Amino acid sequence: MYAAPERPLRVVATEAVQGGRGQEAFYSTCLDATAEQVIGWYAMRWSIEVLNHDSKQHLGFEEPQGWTRRSVERTAPLAMLLYSLIVLWFAREGHRRWHPLVCPWYTSKTDPSFADMLGTLRRLSVRQQVLTLALAGPGSRQIQQLLENAVALAT
Repeated sequence: MYAAPERPLRVVATEAVQGGRGQEAFYSTCLDATAEQVIGWYAMRWSIEVLNHDSKQHLGFEEPQGWTRRSVERTAPLAMLLYSLIVLWFAREGHRRWHPLVCPWYTSKTDPSFADMLGTLRRLSVRQQVLTLALAGPGSRQIQQLLENAVALAT
């Protein structure tokens, strides 16, 4: 059953002229806002929604292991800090080492997602750990490559 909102809303309905997202509705409690403002606010909010989604999906933000009040209060800031550090690292260093996977179902991908950034960081971290093993002898290069490929596939 639908209940009427307690506050009046400004609703903006849109429809893509060709292709695109089809019909959509955006709303605001700011009754004086223009349609352009309401849609602009939605656009500005999009990066925050992506951050929330990626933090939940890849950093365990949605299901923290601690259940005490203090541990729950620390989870969100730590996940946001970790997300920020990974994005900053990728922008500064990691983008040079990122190689998009060749996927026949996704041939138009040109920009890395947060999952790509995190996967690149994991792959390079494991590579660094493998290099410290001081593998020597026949097949050591193949073992290193096998471990790197396994990490790349797992991320």
